Amino acid sequence: MGTKEQYQKECGDMRLGEFVRTITGLDMQAAKEAFAVFLENKNIDSRQIFFINKIIEYIVKNGMLKDFSVLQGAPFTDKGSVAEIFNDLTLWMNIRKTIETINANAWAA
Repeated sequence: MGTKEQYQKECGDMRLGEFVRTITGLDMQAAKEAFAVFLENKNIDSRQIFFINKIIEYIVKNGMLKDFSVLQGAPFTDKGSVAEIFNDLTLWMNIRKTIETINANAWAA
């Protein structure tokens, strides 16, 4: 058991919910449910499904996705860049909003 000062020294301003998520990740089922509306959409193509699944894998492992710049590298770009894969900006913005909601849930805990 540590003190508040020790926690702040190790974790800075990281909220407890975020700290827990970085250790435990996010449950795969919860992550899939968060993105189900996109994965069940008959109008998305295989590259979009691939990209969304990579986001899910990342969030399950890391608990959240705070730094969107990671989406500009492998494995996310293995089938093309965000701009190439999501030519429908509304679809991309809704995916981004889902990621931000997952992050906000961790920060609220």
